[in-house]
Amino acid sequence: MRRFRQNMFLTYYFKVTGFLPMWVFLKPSIRYMNSKFKPGKQPFILVSNHLSLLDMPLYWIRFFGTNLRFTVAEVMFNKGRYMNWMLHRMGCIKVDRNAYDFSFIEDSIDCLDRGESVGIFPSSRLPVDGKPFPFKPSVAIIALESDAMILPCYTDGNYGLFKRAHVMIGDPVKATDLLEGKTDLPKTEQLKLITKNLEKLVDSLGAELKRRLGR
Repeated sequence: MRRFRQNMFLTYYFKVTGFLPMWVFLKPSIRYMNSKFKPGKQPFILVSNHLSLLDMPLYWIRFFGTNLRFTVAEVMFNKGRYMNWMLHRMGCIKVDRNAYDFSFIEDSIDCLDRGESVGIFPSSRLPVDGKPFPFKPSVAIIALESDAMILPCYTDGNYGLFKRAHVMIGDPVKATDLLEGKTDLPKTEQLKLITKNLEKLVDSLGAELKRRLGR
């Protein structure tokens, strides 16, 4: 198990100093599927679609008081020494896709076991030509092994100084809830079904958000 180098003072220093400018830039409008989600002491896995690098600070702003540790691709850690240092100090979990290193799964489970929440963008990459990548099963593995609640979210990615980002937050679910009662399936099939239904759930939040916005 690799040692995390998160510095809580720096984590909240970055959050506090960046809160106002990011709030002004993003101007997030938050909507809820049924009832407002209030983070308690129980850790959760935030799962969202992924449209921009600004998705992560958007959720950091929304869950300001929560130690939300995002899984981040190696390409971001490789953008210079300062970026590498900052991401580690902010508690981000490195995902080395090029090396096919799956230790981030164990790292994420370890965070959840310690009462910290984890943010994951299961599509792993930003859309190409407007087409998003399908969800990967890693989030299903983490959710099943940790038994943590999954908080599905959707952002429209409408970021910009004269724009407003809209977010739809769904109701928390367990990975087992997404099995549709088919708990006797082989583990690999369970992971496929959870991943498939989780992607549908996030897409449905996007459809509901568009409906409420009259789009």
